[in-house]
Amino acid sequence: MNLPIFDFTTTRKFAAIAILASFIFTNAFAVGALRGERTSPVTVSAATAKYTTDLTQLGREGRLSEDLNYEKETTRLIKVLAEGGSRQPVIVDEDAAVQATIVEQVALRIAKGAVSEKLANKTILRVETATLFSNAKTQPQIAAIVNAIANDAAASNGQIILFVDELTSYVGKNSAETNLFNLIAEGKIVIVGGSSVTAYDENIASQPDVAKHFAGISVSGQAQNSDSAVAKNDRDSGYRGDNVSPDLREMMAQDPSGNTRVDVILQAKDADNAALRSLLASGQARIADRIGKDDTLVVNLPLSTVSNLSTSGLMNYVSPDRPTTITAAGHVEATTGIELMRDQPALNGRPSYKLEGDGIGVAIVDSGIMASHNGFKDRIVANVNFTTSSLTDTVDGFGHGSHVAGLAVGNSGASGGAYKGVARKADIISVKVLNNQGVGNTSWLLNGLNWILTNRTTYNIKVVNLSLGTTAVDTYTNDPVCLKVKQLAEAGIVVIAAAGNLGKNSLGQKMYGQIHSPGNSPYAITVGASNSLGTSGRSDDTMASFSSRGPTRSYYRTSNGTAVYDNLIKPDIVAPGNRLISYKAANNKMSLENPLLNLDSTNGNDSMMYMSGTSMSAPLVAGAAALLLQVNPNLTPGMVRMIMQYSAQPVANANTFEQGAGQLNLEGAVRLARSLRTDVDFQTLTKGATTVPTGWAMPTTSSTIGGTTFPWAQLVTGKFTSITGANLVSQFQSVYKRENLVGMGVNFANGNFSLNTSTYFTSGLTINRHVNKSNGTALGAGTLYLSYGVLVGDGVLVGDGVLVGDGVLVGDGVLVGDGVLVGDGVLVGDGVLVGDGVLVGDSVLLGDDTPAMQ
Repeated sequence: MNLPIFDFTTTRKFAAIAILASFIFTNAFAVGALRGERTSPVTVSAATAKYTTDLTQLGREGRLSEDLNYEKETTRLIKVLAEGGSRQPVIVDEDAAVQATIVEQVALRIAKGAVSEKLANKTILRVETATLFSNAKTQPQIAAIVNAIANDAAASNGQIILFVDELTSYVGKNSAETNLFNLIAEGKIVIVGGSSVTAYDENIASQPDVAKHFAGISVSGQAQNSDSAVAKNDRDSGYRGDNVSPDLREMMAQDPSGNTRVDVILQAKDADNAALRSLLASGQARIADRIGKDDTLVVNLPLSTVSNLSTSGLMNYVSPDRPTTITAAGHVEATTGIELMRDQPALNGRPSYKLEGDGIGVAIVDSGIMASHNGFKDRIVANVNFTTSSLTDTVDGFGHGSHVAGLAVGNSGASGGAYKGVARKADIISVKVLNNQGVGNTSWLLNGLNWILTNRTTYNIKVVNLSLGTTAVDTYTNDPVCLKVKQLAEAGIVVIAAAGNLGKNSLGQKMYGQIHSPGNSPYAITVGASNSLGTSGRSDDTMASFSSRGPTRSYYRTSNGTAVYDNLIKPDIVAPGNRLISYKAANNKMSLENPLLNLDSTNGNDSMMYMSGTSMSAPLVAGAAALLLQVNPNLTPGMVRMIMQYSAQPVANANTFEQGAGQLNLEGAVRLARSLRTDVDFQTLTKGATTVPTGWAMPTTSSTIGGTTFPWAQLVTGKFTSITGANLVSQFQSVYKRENLVGMGVNFANGNFSLNTSTYFTSGLTINRHVNKSNGTALGAGTLYLSYGVLVGDGVLVGDGVLVGDGVLVGDGVLVGDGVLVGDGVLVGDGVLVGDGVLVGDSVLLGDDTPAMQ
């Protein structure tokens, strides 16, 4: 690389770079002074106010952290800026976060007054390139914004220093047509640039007339950081079909010019590959973010670049950065059966104890949590935000996250403790990925899940609750969120996902095939909603009408364009989700706009409200998972699923696509988990090893809750089938290993299913290929609903949009026109769900009109 002035090597440690929100300031930027004093503000345009961030002001406010890993680079940059001269410094490194960190160190020192007089009172404004290119759809719009920012900097007479990351987007042979370079060449503006090595060489260093105006500062010799095999998984294995998502292909077809810019999730084979970076730069792509240490990038690019990426051999998969939305108790303790199991006896050398989730970390990935609510007091051990709002904005302005958290881990003493959650003493980790309007992006969710993966040991995170989702388009082997869920499961974390609230259309007809992502992942325990009718007894329980049904309809396309659907049996299990009472975040958007949700009119630290949806069902299962891991910390995620499904209550008159194995039964699940060995790490066992102690006998396979006695399901579901047999409990099945799935052990050939007993399963098990409508008894008994054989092969469920079974619409037939969903009254744009069960007028907002929890 040809750097004209500066080049030095330094071994740098990996630095975890916090995500800075794009702050929008007023039209007057306060210029910092030595020792925090202020001078007269510099008036700037609306474009500068919207598309820049005052790093110096962030330093004054304590929002920037000192990082000595880049001391040499920081010192050199300060020296170059103080000396002035005709050449503008450019930090050259493959990691944009490193570039930003070095500039932030300079801004921090200016804010602290730790610079020479030549830099005192200067203001460093970061141009938010990612936001700019996301909002501006055409090159003229981009140029107008950049010119306005550059003119403001020029008018400040050197008072403003612009930090321009991705400098080659604005100068050089592939730059946008702006006046920025002319102002640099005329010496009327001061900037700090950022660039990758390849982009610098090709667009600046190789052009003498451009290169003479810049001086590269190289950050080289960095040490590679490898957290674990989990963090750097073999990401280029398992992808199927076309490497461009179907909805992105549709966007490309609708815009032959390819000029429309979109935000995408790019799953690269090697995100640091110079050829990939060059290809992105040549296509005017802007890298907005990188998901942790993964090879997954968040990129803003024109659709024309997608075709080049697809044929480059440099990526695994690319898909839109889709919006994510919510999937929108004394009674809870009674109806789940946990009130019968709080007091655990001494067993296997362990003294008696309270089963309340002590020491287990449960991550609530949602809209934030009201930390001051008495139900969470002193138990939130981590509170982070990955939305574009202020990093400190961890409050729950929407109201969804607090309600969800209360059901899983709440411990309020209000109303005599009637509204406590399932794992009421578990440690709480709040990960905010939905903003105060209740919506987010795939990239926010990916960053939140990656943070959990990185910090799982620090906070003993064993369970993750995802009461949110987005349209399941990509097959689970390609979907970036599903792949992150897989990583979490491989790390031993139980991931609970809401199924969605698209169980019926606007006419009240049943809908099938509407499971959300990441609920379409076989590595997640996907939860549908049952309706307890407000009673503790189980005899009247039924399915909630809004609960999304399987099979999963995410898909990929073969080389000839054929769509191949996943068609997995989902949900895995159901739990009460209709009109449940839980914790109310003060003055939250949902309760303010829908007063009928309020249990009372208060906004205090013990206030409560109603909500309905699979969003409410999922945290009950998440709390249950925490309790099972307290009973036996050695359980793998696959064993947690097995225990829950095996002990579940079959819901009469519901089929497998509606209820999975059945309804959560904590009384039975705890008894079953308690009967297993505690002296072994199950992950290390081989197929057929005993999972139970000597002299073990199967616990009674029925439970009594609220005066109702019912049998256990005694089965597990996997891919296209269900499997029964006591050996599921008493012998270790290789499918229980963190990296495996039940479906891996199921073979299909010549129209028949069989179990792979050589690698995955022991003998003594029975496989069932039929989807039955349950009669409420064990082992999947009931009347035939559908033979799953029709789902195998080309993956088409008796044709898309065809009426099957009980006369309901299946699959892609729910989409009409240009992708506008006619489902349950939720308006959508571009085929993406918005609001998902929480908009006014949607039946799930208030739930099914039946008796409810009081």
